[in-house]
Amino acid sequence: MAYSAAVMFAGATIIDSVETAVPGGQTFSIAPGVGALVLVLALVTVGPRLPLPALAALGPLGVAGIAVALGTTSGATDGAILYSWPVLWEAYFFGKRGTVAIVLCVGVAHGLALSSMPEGAGNVDRWIDVMASVTVIGTVVEILAARNRRLLARISGEARVDGLTGLLNRRGFEERADVELARSHRERSPLAIACFDLDFFKRVNDEFGHDVGDRVLVHLAECFRHESREIDLVARMGGEEFVALLPGANAEEASGFADRVRHALQATSPAGAPRVTASAGVASAVAPEHLTEVIRAADMALYAAKAQGRNRTVLDRGWQTGFEPATAGTTSRSSTN
Repeated sequence: MAYSAAVMFAGATIIDSVETAVPGGQTFSIAPGVGALVLVLALVTVGPRLPLPALAALGPLGVAGIAVALGTTSGATDGAILYSWPVLWEAYFFGKRGTVAIVLCVGVAHGLALSSMPEGAGNVDRWIDVMASVTVIGTVVEILAARNRRLLARISGEARVDGLTGLLNRRGFEERADVELARSHRERSPLAIACFDLDFFKRVNDEFGHDVGDRVLVHLAECFRHESREIDLVARMGGEEFVALLPGANAEEASGFADRVRHALQATSPAGAPRVTASAGVASAVAPEHLTEVIRAADMALYAAKAQGRNRTVLDRGWQTGFEPATAGTTSRSSTN
């Protein structure tokens, strides 16, 4: 942002220098050109460190410089076209409010410039022409910039969501999980992880086809949504592997959540798809230093659930007093539904 403003003011400096050097040209104050050069040097050196309000003021400063140059020019000039530069810049970077503000600045500054010109050189028609032009320019640029921002936001959101299930993907989960981990540290509150894996899911794909397998995955995602709180994070980590992060939940509460999800999955099935079961591993810790350790403990509990016959939840208790292999100190809850 700062460097693009530097380019804008550098262009003004170059135009000022060229017009001054051209023999027989119009005379005008050199103050705007000198001011633009000072701003170029400042923006190149410290521009990226300037606060946003200071950067927002660059558009009005550019308008003021153009107005001074116009107001001090001898004879008629078409220099008002230069107003389009700060209008374009302000509309692109500062949205609707910036667009309205810069157009109003042009209206006031150009009115003052025209009033200072010799009689007959400045008139209302010229002011109307300029205002109509900058209003159209600013409006079009702001609309296109807003559309671009919405598109980027949608792309960014889609990059964090699993396209099939609508749940978070690995990237989205990791970003949101960092926020919950920081909150757990501040509040000294527990965080629970529940890892899920569909039992014998490969058989579903082999016997019924991948379309049916996809419907099963979507069905599991719906079970998660029905059983989850608004603050819970659920993600498809890949294939038939899912992870849920439950802020503020202890191990028993997380185990209950896992069982509810598994029972809901087993109780119904999508049209044309078989009923399937899931295995789950659960671990919880209060303000853990690294979330990866809790995830690893839950994942090891999940492997224990598979080893014990699948269709069950295994709760890792070793993590509660210090990290130990999840197979040590675990309890299992099998489902006979």
